[in-house]
Amino acid sequence: MVIYRFIPLVISWILISAQNYMNGNKLLMIGSLVIPMLLIVMRRPVLLFVQWTTFFGIIIWIRAGVHYIGHIIEPNGNYFMVVIFFSILSLWTVLSGLLLYDDNIRRLYRL
Repeated sequence: MVIYRFIPLVISWILISAQNYMNGNKLLMIGSLVIPMLLIVMRRPVLLFVQWTTFFGIIIWIRAGVHYIGHIIEPNGNYFMVVIFFSILSLWTVLSGLLLYDDNIRRLYRL
């Protein structure tokens, strides 16, 4: 069941899109929603592009965490929960990209 490997990826990109919306960047929000839809094109470069952009999605979570700590939380506040939350989001994003490294998906995309 190859389709189950795409569900975490779509959830990751919806979360990244929501973060871009919260930052006020509508163009990146739309682009973030388009990236998982590119998997409809059954070509090897498209699969690699989606995998690597998903891995680079960690940068968005790191920037969001730094922004939240720097601008929202008061000085000498408790940063522990923020770090845990954004670490879990980063780990989820990386693991959803790693789910695409499967033999069935590679056969499907002719790798």
